[in-house]
Amino acid sequence: MVLILALLAMLIIAVVVYAGFFLVFKLGWIIAGKKRNKWPLILAGLATVLLFAVVVGTLIFGTNKYVLPVMELVDKTAQKTTLTTGVRPYTDPKYGFTINLAGGTEMSKWIKYKKNQDLLIGLDTNMGILLRQQKQQPSKDRQLPPMSALIIAVDKRKPVQDVTKFLNYQANKFIKASGTNYTVTAEPDYSIPNTVFMQGKGEADGQPFVIYNLATVQGDLQYRIWAPANGNPAYLQMVKDEIRSFRPAGVPPAPLASQAPAPLPVRENLPFPPILGLERIINKHK
Repeated sequence: MVLILALLAMLIIAVVVYAGFFLVFKLGWIIAGKKRNKWPLILAGLATVLLFAVVVGTLIFGTNKYVLPVMELVDKTAQKTTLTTGVRPYTDPKYGFTINLAGGTEMSKWIKYKKNQDLLIGLDTNMGILLRQQKQQPSKDRQLPPMSALIIAVDKRKPVQDVTKFLNYQANKFIKASGTNYTVTAEPDYSIPNTVFMQGKGEADGQPFVIYNLATVQGDLQYRIWAPANGNPAYLQMVKDEIRSFRPAGVPPAPLASQAPAPLPVRENLPFPPILGLERIINKHK
């Protein structure tokens, strides 16, 4: 039934588009002093076919480029039946970087976003099971389960001459971008070599979340990682350790923070403690 309705909708759209093109070409034909409708009919048909070919081609291109690389990950999340716990090392097959994935986090295929930029998406696939469990509860007892995602962007550019300046610039960008979307909750952390780590908190649809941000550079490759997450302090710490374990190729992998099962708390969205010095940080970079 749905397929029939979709086909009827497409047919109606095609007729409307064809009629529009015909009127345009017919008007031009009249202005040119012609009376026969043969060429306006032919040109309107060709224009309609060409337009639909461009639209379909664009949809196929966009689907292949942006949707298909993450569909396997989405399917795993939707079909998963067993929770994944613990921490496990991951080595990227394309760029060779390492990161310790926690809980049910899995990676998509690489997305060619721009000429010199690739994107990789990570998702805690446990959220599929937890969301289904919550749906079985009465509406008044449902809570948002712990969930997190990863967005890893790799830019290939000229090697950075001043790494410290580059990292300071990335930290300032994160701070200046805060305000309506999130609030910075800690000073820039440069304790990992050639890396700056930032964190903030925000709210979406009444639900609090945190966002972790990491930037590092190696040769002509610049890495930036964003990790939005929701959950109790134990879960958020697990995600934080995951992001901080990122190491470019050639750098020794970070040790596994813990082999303990991923925490699945009863209560989520606990309040955030005040961060000392936050006002000074923001005012300094205004």
